[in-house]
Amino acid sequence: MLRTLQLVIFCGIVLVGFLAPRPSLACGVCVTLPEYSLADRILSSRVIVLAAPSPENPFKFVPVKVLKGTSDQLARAPEIPFLVDSSTRAAFRADPNRRVLMIYGSSLLDKTGRGLSAEWSKAFLVTPERAEFLSQVRSSGQSWGIGQSDSRDRIEFFTHFLEHHDRVLRDTALLEIHRAPYPIVRELGITVSTDVLRQDLRTVGRYAYAPAAIRLLGLQKDSQAREFVRSQYSSSLKTGGLSLREWAVAGIEADGSKAVAQIGNAIAENYGTQDDLKALIRALADAGAVAPEHREQISEVFKQTLEDDPASVVWIAAAVNVWEDDTLNSTFEALLASDETPPAAQFLIRNLLETEDPG
Repeated sequence: MLRTLQLVIFCGIVLVGFLAPRPSLACGVCVTLPEYSLADRILSSRVIVLAAPSPENPFKFVPVKVLKGTSDQLARAPEIPFLVDSSTRAAFRADPNRRVLMIYGSSLLDKTGRGLSAEWSKAFLVTPERAEFLSQVRSSGQSWGIGQSDSRDRIEFFTHFLEHHDRVLRDTALLEIHRAPYPIVRELGITVSTDVLRQDLRTVGRYAYAPAAIRLLGLQKDSQAREFVRSQYSSSLKTGGLSLREWAVAGIEADGSKAVAQIGNAIAENYGTQDDLKALIRALADAGAVAPEHREQISEVFKQTLEDDPASVVWIAAAVNVWEDDTLNSTFEALLASDETPPAAQFLIRNLLETEDPG
């Protein structure tokens, strides 16, 4: 486990040298999900309160009940900085007893899992179902580990909210599925309505949830889901861009070796960006991790990729590390002996093969 972590950290450093800069999307629509989830904020919080508009200032929130923490901790925390917006004011006019859940704690974790500077965050307008969700997270989440996405119990917990009518709870579940390791998600055999997932992909403003929806679509066994994936992944291989990794994995779930061959052709044609290449390599590694019957074919794709682009060893070596077998060892050994292999890649290969630096 430690060696895997070291490889991941090292890859994060050395990849900078191999990646060409890519302009950020000049778009007001959010296309990525946070890595620190609502559940993490709840579990790592110092203080959780129910808040309502101040009697003296209807635009200002004040705590009315402490759910977690002490009165001293609340007193030491700064004032809640959020204004009461128009929709929330309308909710309070309709029911003065409504409350908003406010969380005081770290909004991010550092690489060691420790919280950074604390701040207030607004979670949601409380409903009976959301209150029950909060209670369940606080109870079940004690064993999950803050910021950790590889707990099977955690992922299974959130599968029950993937078709929930409450968008807040459903979106929270989709974020957890998005972050979770693919082998665990696949192993759980999650069943979600294909129509619900396709609606996510058709709805403007829900681009951030597309990767989770595509991942789940690829795992559905009904013919409607399979046909939809088949109609989409091939075009994604041609255009690249957002969600390419997820469409490629879903394609392999639907079409098996045929999709692996298409992905291999897309890599060989070198049509896309460095980000696209990395996404396809990671997709093949995901597929090889959960479906060993494809590893021989995937390995041939990787061997050809390494021959065409030796620098890609940085991504391939890190990706297949999760397979925990020696499928590509002979290829890596040949690269290690080559003078054309970049020093950073040689370092990574030595770690992967657990060999000593010959000096």
